[in-house]
Amino acid sequence: MKKNTDTIKKIQKAAFKEFFEKGYMKASLRKICSDAGVTTGALYFFFKDKDELFCSLVRGVVDEIKSVMLEHFALEQNIKEKDFIEALIGEGAGKEDFKALSDITDIMYKNRDLVLLLLTKAQGSSLENVVDVFIDLSTKQYETLSDKMSKAFPNKSISKYFAHWVAHDQVQALVYAITHIENEDEAMIYISNMILYLRGGWCSVWIPEAFKNNIDNFK
Repeated sequence: MKKNTDTIKKIQKAAFKEFFEKGYMKASLRKICSDAGVTTGALYFFFKDKDELFCSLVRGVVDEIKSVMLEHFALEQNIKEKDFIEALIGEGAGKEDFKALSDITDIMYKNRDLVLLLLTKAQGSSLENVVDVFIDLSTKQYETLSDKMSKAFPNKSISKYFAHWVAHDQVQALVYAITHIENEDEAMIYISNMILYLRGGWCSVWIPEAFKNNIDNFK
């Protein structure tokens, strides 16, 4: 068993180097096997194809981030209509948002090389559209919240495109952090700024009286 584990690790180490240097589409399985010191038969014994090998490097990080997202979404969906105002602007509002995005940021920076591999070298693989997958998950969440909040605030007129825009900006903000900011502490400051910015916008849509001075500037 240990021998198999060691062989897999050798293949994955060589694969990471090849994928990161050349990208998924141009990476050579023969070069990976040569660098790992294994035969192509050995590689295909553990991985059915190039895509499975690539995914074996990054799938764990994808699943870890998705798990944090879904756990946070479940908490949001359990908020009762009568508690929406308190959840938006009450004491401790936004605490869970900060925790979830902080946890995701921490995961990303602990695995930064793998995340960069996923974001910049995955074209042609089954994970090339992973950012869109996260945007779609977030969009569905914001659509669900918008539907629930529309019942609590029936006089509000909300565009059907609003949820997708918020989801897109939030996910892309995380992508920007990992691809442009090397230091995690600096990234956390940026993420904190981003959360306050997006929460302020989201809250002002539903409870404009809480942000009256800002809203008046747009009239």
